[in-house]
Amino acid sequence: MYARLLRDPRFAKLLAGQSISELGSAVTQIALPTIAVLVLHAGPFELGILIALQRIPFPILALFVGVWIDRLPRRRVMIVADVLRAAVLAAVPISYGAGFLGLPLLYAVSLTTGVLTIFFDLAYLSYVPELVDRERLSDANATLQMSLSVASLAGPGLGGLLIQAVGAARAVGIDSASFVLSFLGLVWMGPDKVRAERRQSPGMLKELSEGLGHVFAHPLLRTLVITLGCVILFGHVLEPNLYPFVYTDLHLSPATLGWILSAEGAGAVVGAYFSPRIMGRVSAGWILAVTGLLSGAAFIIVSFAGAGPTILILGGALIFNGLLDPIHNVTQWSLRQLLTPDHLQGRMNSIFRTVYWGAWPLGNLVGGYLGSVFGPRQSIFLGGLLFGSLSLIFLLGPLRKASLTVPAGEPKIETV
Repeated sequence: MYARLLRDPRFAKLLAGQSISELGSAVTQIALPTIAVLVLHAGPFELGILIALQRIPFPILALFVGVWIDRLPRRRVMIVADVLRAAVLAAVPISYGAGFLGLPLLYAVSLTTGVLTIFFDLAYLSYVPELVDRERLSDANATLQMSLSVASLAGPGLGGLLIQAVGAARAVGIDSASFVLSFLGLVWMGPDKVRAERRQSPGMLKELSEGLGHVFAHPLLRTLVITLGCVILFGHVLEPNLYPFVYTDLHLSPATLGWILSAEGAGAVVGAYFSPRIMGRVSAGWILAVTGLLSGAAFIIVSFAGAGPTILILGGALIFNGLLDPIHNVTQWSLRQLLTPDHLQGRMNSIFRTVYWGAWPLGNLVGGYLGSVFGPRQSIFLGGLLFGSLSLIFLLGPLRKASLTVPAGEPKIETV
């Protein structure tokens, strides 16, 4: 299954560039919050703002960017986004060396990389169905998710070691260099196949309306986007509370946290590997509901770290969450891609990202506020309880019977 994909040279080059880029981003995932907490003495609320700024551009810009993605060569958009993200992230180690690194600069870097990530992610998600046949789409998504999971496995541990060795600000420079390598991989792919000739654009608003009509007129897509928007907010209460909880309450070092997050990545590799097999046997609604319920339970267990063997409780809960997360992601990615024709992929993905990443920063801000009022431990417990409970909504609509198997030659998903 995976070997056949890797024999496709263009897919293999995309995978190689993305793997390197995701490894660097996993380093930054731990380095930026560490700078904020240990160097700039930020609390949960400031950390919530920092994390939220990476996602806030999505609900503002994603719908319009999605229209452009359907007009422009998608690989070219990814190339430009990689070059600009490399330049922006390089500002962190440079400013640290010059002595003017502060929270405003970190906020600016988070916001700018968030804007550029809109362009890259929407082009990337829309490019995969263009690159591989729809019968191989679930396998392609699982392979790319496995690459992300491997980066999550190695990146935090590497990040923790780099932070201990050279400092968090300089460690961000690794991510900057990784985007350069991702850019080179995309260039190395060579020219794309000729896409179908697009008709003359009827205008931004009409094209946007066409995308909205596709998503909200389709019962499966409509149910998926609304339900994700409801539940995902509470799934991201954890992030602004995890670092203060680990560093201040549990007194763990960045290196220890890095290795624990790497262990979570190991669980994600396993989850990504088995996700196509699960998707071939279980309906989308059951997968999304069960993974959400169990992830919420894992967050609750995280909140009890320190009440017993700290590393065992924290590490075990995060590894379990890592196992579930890629199964959830590959399921909803594949479902929505299979239900959407190529010329609408950018707009469809922009609508989902607007809802998903719109709720994400809101969850970060809510989590940061709750952490500043009630404390990180209590906020992690509450976020897990609400996320797990609300995930059962996936079973109340047509998603409960939506099959993810694609018969040979069938362009759309089969429903039962």
